[in-house]
Amino acid sequence: MVQRNFVAAITLAAALCAVLSPAVAYEDQARVTIGAGIFGFGVASDPKYIEGSLAYRFQNGLFGTDGVFRGFKPIVGVTAESAGSLFGYAGFAAPFVFGSEKRWEVDAEGGLGAYRQGSSPLYLGGTFEFHVGLAGSYAVTDSGRLGVAVFHISNADIHRKNPGVNSILATWAYSFNGL
Repeated sequence: MVQRNFVAAITLAAALCAVLSPAVAYEDQARVTIGAGIFGFGVASDPKYIEGSLAYRFQNGLFGTDGVFRGFKPIVGVTAESAGSLFGYAGFAAPFVFGSEKRWEVDAEGGLGAYRQGSSPLYLGGTFEFHVGLAGSYAVTDSGRLGVAVFHISNADIHRKNPGVNSILATWAYSFNGL
């Protein structure tokens, strides 16, 4: 119940921020994304915990175009969950924009990272882990995007144990001219 209330409060706060200014057409910009949701659903992940995340996506990347595919953008991030585990990662996001004003965006991302179990009972097999995910968002202001993201962390069987863990997050992204 606490998890649902927390996610609902974050989503409501982001939605209230979204109504403060009108949306404009998409431009490639740097982005800071915050997320809140559930850590631990699906694969070997009972019980569930509250997760918070923070990520920075760089403005400039590789193979960018002005079309639907915006290129591979470097991304760094960190997630923390309510039982004390932390995961830091770096990788690439591949954003695709859609719609007549390019307000819709779908991001596929992947990277490498380090997991610290902390006091969480969710042991992922070791420190070195992979991060993959899919996120969708909509431009609700000139610099803000409201969205949802689904992520998976696992070690791809490089450690003896590989339970993996999934997350689902409500996200708010702030775009600006940056690196």
